Amino acid sequence: MKERNGVMMTSSMIIVVAVVISAVASFSGGYYLGTMNDEEFIEEADGLTSIELDDVGNVVSLTITDDYNRTITLPGIPQRIVSIAPTTTEILFAVGAGDQVVGVDDYSDYPAEALTKTRVGSFQLSIETILSLEPDLIVCGDLVPVDDLEPLEVQGIPYFVFATRTIDAVLKDIALAGILTGHVQESEALLDGLRARIDAITEKTLDSSVETPKVYVEYYPLWTYGPGSFGDDLIRLAGGINIAANTTSEYPEVTSEFVISSDPDVIIFTLGAMTTTTADEISERPGWDQITAIADDAIYSIDDNIVSRYGPRIVDGLEQLAELIHPELFE
Repeated sequence: MKERNGVMMTSSMIIVVAVVISAVASFSGGYYLGTMNDEEFIEEADGLTSIELDDVGNVVSLTITDDYNRTITLPGIPQRIVSIAPTTTEILFAVGAGDQVVGVDDYSDYPAEALTKTRVGSFQLSIETILSLEPDLIVCGDLVPVDDLEPLEVQGIPYFVFATRTIDAVLKDIALAGILTGHVQESEALLDGLRARIDAITEKTLDSSVETPKVYVEYYPLWTYGPGSFGDDLIRLAGGINIAANTTSEYPEVTSEFVISSDPDVIIFTLGAMTTTTADEISERPGWDQITAIADDAIYSIDDNIVSRYGPRIVDGLEQLAELIHPELFE
């Protein structure tokens, strides 16, 4: 047995190494892995341990590590997947694995096809419904109800956690999802498009000649994105300075006094199922009229789903944030 780039190799059961995995296609009821060099893709995935193939090329074992640093081994490419997070549902459909999804959580509403899947609950899961779907894998986000999932794992149903905090980590998880579900070509194509869009934005917003305004993003009244959070990374890439970047938690509740004293140049609030805030409501908060963003009428709304769900649409969120923070760059 050999090891190359962290992926185990044997001669009896072809184990595809990290530098040679590329295309996945159906073959004899299973999948085979092509051998085009694509080191960038595998490095992006960063979690693949090994893939074993039988004599005719079917995947008979797949070992992979999730974002909780949990390593699971699957007896082939999963064909019946339950997704317990809107984010993971969006990722699975985006890489072409929608037909393998048999159940989703109650909040999975995108793409439209997800609405046709069996609902399994959310923060409180319906274990009976999940078992009835006979899944070979559960995929979930970082709000996973572990107390529910661990008993399912004991019954032979493994779970895989996607939990990212940056744009780079989103790209990694999309690559992982492509490998995990046998849709490598689709995920590669998706990543190529996302990277091109990200580069097109950051070439403008991160240029050294561009000024970086102070930004306050509110996803719920007086709740914002702190250091290490997804929103913090988005604000930075969009060419802003997060006023809450030095707070003590990822998602802090701040005070009016904090926002007023920070004097943001731009205020952005999210709109979604849990928020019905308006620009007028924010501008009329006591003392906020002295904030530069309010005085300059630089207060905007954005769809919560494209900045809180860390799937492919997060790039939509980056693009919109960049245009709101730097309208002068996109005229």
